[in-house]
Amino acid sequence: MAEEITRTRPAEFIEQAGKVYTNKLFGTTAAPGVLGQAVDTSQFAPSVAGLSALQKASMQAQAEQAGLGTISYDPTTGLASGVGQGTGIASFEPYIDRSQTLAGIDPTTGQVTSAGVTAAMDPFMTPYQQQVIDATTASYQNQRAQGRQSIADAAIQAGAFGGGREGVQRGVYDAQTTLGATQLEADLRAQNFAQAQAATQAAMQNQQGLATLVPGLQQTQATQIGAIGSQQQALRQSQLDAQAAANREAAYEEQQRIGFAGQQFAPLMGGIGASTQYSTSQATPPSTLQTILGTGTGIAGLAGAAMKGFG
Repeated sequence: MAEEITRTRPAEFIEQAGKVYTNKLFGTTAAPGVLGQAVDTSQFAPSVAGLSALQKASMQAQAEQAGLGTISYDPTTGLASGVGQGTGIASFEPYIDRSQTLAGIDPTTGQVTSAGVTAAMDPFMTPYQQQVIDATTASYQNQRAQGRQSIADAAIQAGAFGGGREGVQRGVYDAQTTLGATQLEADLRAQNFAQAQAATQAAMQNQQGLATLVPGLQQTQATQIGAIGSQQQALRQSQLDAQAAANREAAYEEQQRIGFAGQQFAPLMGGIGASTQYSTSQATPPSTLQTILGTGTGIAGLAGAAMKGFG
């Protein structure tokens, strides 16, 4: 029993194209990434842009405001890994310290003392205080002397010059003059003290304001520098992402080209008729029994023929 096998071959140019395609896809010339050949993904692995120089400058400025030293960075991760020793004095502390001094606070005890208050106000006391007192007192004494003379003039006119009544009037007048001079000096000193106290309070408030203003301005500046640095970092990140995408396209370009060729080639396999058809016949090998029977039949036939010949 024969088994017939029919094979259909495509047109020769399609067959040749198919060999080229399959050799490219499965053969030794296959691109990396095709059928087990590894693709170097490090060329387009995700990466993160490190801190920009301006971002580092912003961080350093803020560290110095806090009294810290130089920031160091990990060369592998790019993250801050340590900070050196600085002054230990935050940018607002000098203003706070000065404000406490102006308040008369003793830095060793933290308490307000009379010596501290005096020391705080001394710089604001007018250096011409004694000159002002002397001039004002002299003017006052001159005015009082004129008044004292008027007592004598009145006594002369009354014919009582040198009498007891005149003496009493002069005594009272001189006592009032002395008291007035003392009060005048006290008032001038009190006025100077009040002015110095007001100036001290104003200076203390100014220092407290600077304690807020200066760090605020420094922080604003550091923030602005950091914002520019962040823009640079974002731009660098975009560049890294774009380069990674380009590297990925380059790594898979040949695979995509082979895939595109396969899409174009596949319809041709069924769209163009076969140019050659051929058949082969293959006889089924006889079984052992058939062989024996066939042999026996052959022998019998030969024997019969021989008998007829002899007859």
